[in-house]
Amino acid sequence: MYIKRSFFLLILVTLNLITLGQQQFGIKGNGGLSKITNSMNPENATQTTQFGPSEQAGFFYSFQLDKKSSLSFELLASQIEGKETFKTNYDYTQWGGNKNDQMTFISYRHISYLSLPVFYGLRFKKLIINAGFQTSYSFSSSERYKSVITLDETIHTVDEKSDDINIKKIDFGPKAELIYNLNERLAIEGSYYYGIHNIQKGDAPIWTLKIQQASLGIRYTLWANQ
Repeated sequence: MYIKRSFFLLILVTLNLITLGQQQFGIKGNGGLSKITNSMNPENATQTTQFGPSEQAGFFYSFQLDKKSSLSFELLASQIEGKETFKTNYDYTQWGGNKNDQMTFISYRHISYLSLPVFYGLRFKKLIINAGFQTSYSFSSSERYKSVITLDETIHTVDEKSDDINIKKIDFGPKAELIYNLNERLAIEGSYYYGIHNIQKGDAPIWTLKIQQASLGIRYTLWANQ
């Protein structure tokens, strides 16, 4: 009974804040870079992960808790990309090969998310600092896998594509934003997201995949009450 009353009171307080506080609703669009890190760290190979182009667009809603603090929500469609390269360090001469023999594996991953960030913000004149948490749901993914094998000075290549990556649908982690208001409607913003969830599917995966995303863009307020 106590929990139900507390929950009901919380709803009333939130609705009261939304009714009395200043509110904003608008659209936003960002572009930037994303990275899908891999902790596999294989033996006898060099592993590198690189940033790829990334973008996100959607809606934002915020209301003032007081003169300096606010609570805000966003609904975003996000595109995450990442590139991963493995180069073997084997000595192929011990198996009758040549010194120049090598194997390189390159993976390009693309993941589309529907994301819901929730922020607590502090205002300093025209600058707003938002800190919060983002939960995302993957509705599409693909991977391009390319291997380049050099044997006896002959190059062999394999280029394949999969329309579905073996990943978990849900991702989550902390996210931060810096917003600078140019005027009452238009603002520029920068954001950074760090995924803490291993999106690699499987009970005991031999590696972990985690997402990072940094972006810069604009937001435009469509409606606000003063």
